[in-house]
Amino acid sequence: MLSLVRLIPDQLEYGWKAVGAVVESIPKDVPASLAVCGMGGSGVSGDILRGLLLHTSPIPIEVVKDYTLPGWIKNQAFAVLISYSGDTEEALALWEALTERGVQRLAITSVGKLKELAEAEKVPTVTVPSGIPPRAAVGYLFAPLLRLVDYWNLYPEAEQELTATLELLRSRMSEWEKETEKLAQSLKDHFPIIHSLDQRFAAVAYRLVCQLNENAKVLAHAHVYSEMNHNEIMGFEGGVDENIALIVLDPGDEFTHPRNRKRAEIVDKILPSSIPRLVIHAEGESLLDRFFSLLVKGDLLSVFLAELRGVDPFPVASIDRLKKELS
Repeated sequence: MLSLVRLIPDQLEYGWKAVGAVVESIPKDVPASLAVCGMGGSGVSGDILRGLLLHTSPIPIEVVKDYTLPGWIKNQAFAVLISYSGDTEEALALWEALTERGVQRLAITSVGKLKELAEAEKVPTVTVPSGIPPRAAVGYLFAPLLRLVDYWNLYPEAEQELTATLELLRSRMSEWEKETEKLAQSLKDHFPIIHSLDQRFAAVAYRLVCQLNENAKVLAHAHVYSEMNHNEIMGFEGGVDENIALIVLDPGDEFTHPRNRKRAEIVDKILPSSIPRLVIHAEGESLLDRFFSLLVKGDLLSVFLAELRGVDPFPVASIDRLKKELS
């Protein structure tokens, strides 16, 4: 799994280049809204896109992770269906619903039923390399979304920023491995509670929860400032399990509201001093840099924690069993 994390910049570069002609077959007019439909390691790409554009997009971006479409997604919208395997049943159910509503679509997949349906209906399709776990294909699955919003001029600096992000990831990867291997030592045998200091980065916090779940086989929880100040903070008054550890995702002052920075300083005084604090700092200049530096560090942390716990990060036995019993 470590080797796959190291390939994230290559995946991003591949995805950006491979999708060009496909995106250009899509109408240039900006839709009324964008829905990104997908589950698990496929759907998280939509979460990342929504976070990146949360403060700037002139249209709403919704991430749908269910069998049923929200009622407001109608034929003025545009939808992206993402299923790395091509056989995710929720995504296929949404495909049928989108067909019935006449919503224009883009499919992103590697193989499977989704690819067959898209090709049969002549829907633009991005085909990415197969053969790895969906959670390890984040670069392949996210880059087409980035190219799409660039095409619509919703993120006009996307190509320039991506070039810089690729350079950052490649130049810093070995140092991040050393950093996160040390963090994993501090996290062993703890229940991680992850706090994001900015709402846009909630997607990265959730990604880290999922990576800890699947790679390290541990439960984890995430919350975001300032919302956690209105509820979760009270939970610590009821007594703290000695195995809790706090992981703070810090995007940097330029990407954190000053009031949330102040809130974090106060919360640090309020929470029991017995709780270990681990801070993961974002790096780079752009928002895209900050997103992917935190994401890659989180992925690395989950892999090193799996190693410390003596578990294989690849098998997902409970997910496989659930799918088998559903079939």
